[in-house]
Amino acid sequence: MCISNFPYLIILLRIQLFAKHIIANTDFGHPTHQLESGKFAANKMSEEVVDSEKISHWDKIDYDEKPNYLTLINKRLNEFKHPNIQIRIGEKLFDCHALLLQCFSEVFDELGNEPDVTLPEEKVTPEAFQLIYEWLLSQKSGLQREHFVEVFVAAEYLRIPRLINQCWTYVNDAESLMEDQAFQLYLETIPFKHAVLQHMMLRRICRFFLTLVASEEFVRLPVEDLCVLLKSNFIGVFSESDVLYAAAVWLLDDWESRSEHVGEVMKLVCFPLMSPSLLSRLIRCEEDDRIRVILQHDTTKNLTIQALTGLFKTSSDQRFGLHNSSKPVHRTWLKDPTVSAAQEDKPLDYKSHHQECTFGKFMERLEGLTSNPNSWQDFETFDDVKYA
Repeated sequence: MCISNFPYLIILLRIQLFAKHIIANTDFGHPTHQLESGKFAANKMSEEVVDSEKISHWDKIDYDEKPNYLTLINKRLNEFKHPNIQIRIGEKLFDCHALLLQCFSEVFDELGNEPDVTLPEEKVTPEAFQLIYEWLLSQKSGLQREHFVEVFVAAEYLRIPRLINQCWTYVNDAESLMEDQAFQLYLETIPFKHAVLQHMMLRRICRFFLTLVASEEFVRLPVEDLCVLLKSNFIGVFSESDVLYAAAVWLLDDWESRSEHVGEVMKLVCFPLMSPSLLSRLIRCEEDDRIRVILQHDTTKNLTIQALTGLFKTSSDQRFGLHNSSKPVHRTWLKDPTVSAAQEDKPLDYKSHHQECTFGKFMERLEGLTSNPNSWQDFETFDDVKYA
């Protein structure tokens, strides 16, 4: 090696040692170093964004108001957009939104997200379901009179509490559902066998009773519903003989199959409300021959004899200051316009006894009601009638 080149070698050696020192103390490729560098850069950018918000008055920018999601949902429901459940009733199909049904109906809420549901037509008619779905969509809670019973029955089956309560509110309004309107609603309940509603409506009949007896619908009543009607203290009659004769009309219309019900039906006639003279005629079967077979029945004979005996006993007790606590409840007595004017101050018993008639006269009255079916509206009662 040449002596003249020695200083250069010394310089190169020092450069190599310095390079090794730099490499040993600086790890340019370490991941942690890179992440920390990126984090620092992100923090710096975030600070710059916040600063820009303050500078650009972000909270003063005008923008369109976001619509309420309930409004959007309501719009989709009313436009039947993308329904997700299909209801089958008989041959009818309804495409609906499950969410709407689940919000009101406990039945649909329990079904969950079932896409296809079949409902029994005897419980939920297509007309009732259509009206119910419209009711669910509507902001109003009112109900139509048409198909009311169908809606009521369907609401009970589907368990829709709000709609059921609305139906009962209507039913409990005696001023709008009484007399002939009550009987009309009764007829509508028959196909659905809603006994509670049927019997409630029958108990709303007062002055319309005799017009009903004159109709074909009366003789078609099942014995259970006839008993509910005859048991009612609310029915309007001129005397208790009207109740006896009304029962006879029903029994004689199909005597062969209804004769077995004589005892059951006769027990609903309040014989103690009749006059002694009429009871005596009934016991001796001196009434119309058409009802003789009913008067000769053992139950009828026993009831009339007990009533007549009870009346004489009551009269005797009253003379000695005793009281009969088992006196039957009165009916709603109607005023006979031909005789009531001179009897305003008479006791109710006297008034009803004075208006008693024969079976023949009773049938003539029914014929008059048949020819003028709205005449019951002119009937007046001795006591004020309160519909309930």
